[in-house]
Amino acid sequence: MGQQQLLLLVLSTVIVGLATVAGIQAFSENQAQADQDALTQRGVTIATDMKAAISKPVQLGGLDKNDDATSALKTAGYETSNSTIDVPGASGGDCSLDTFAPDASGDSNVLKITCSGGAAPQTSTITMNPDGDISTTVGSTSGS
Repeated sequence: MGQQQLLLLVLSTVIVGLATVAGIQAFSENQAQADQDALTQRGVTIATDMKAAISKPVQLGGLDKNDDATSALKTAGYETSNSTIDVPGASGGDCSLDTFAPDASGDSNVLKITCSGGAAPQTSTITMNPDGDISTTVGSTSGS
């Protein structure tokens, strides 16, 4: 009877240990996905704010396409001393703005926002074309 109880105790300890390891691993994966989602969401929010600033006339406080990245972000209402914005939802994550950078087709009026850092496994890139269409790219997956 004593051996049987000891074997049951050891077996239950091993099962609890394995369940704990599996739970920690699942939590880490969820944290990485949450950071990735926060980066993408922050980038899309910045792009939307920039779209609103671009559509407003310069005389009424809108964005001038000749502005550099820092001035453009300040016009859109972001406090920054450089072209980088912190992402609150992702620990150590930030978004940087490349104003009106040429895209693959050579169009020079494309707004490009790159978000990376934190525990996110990939970089999120948000682009806005001159028509105001916003698209996101995470790693090699793309969506609109």
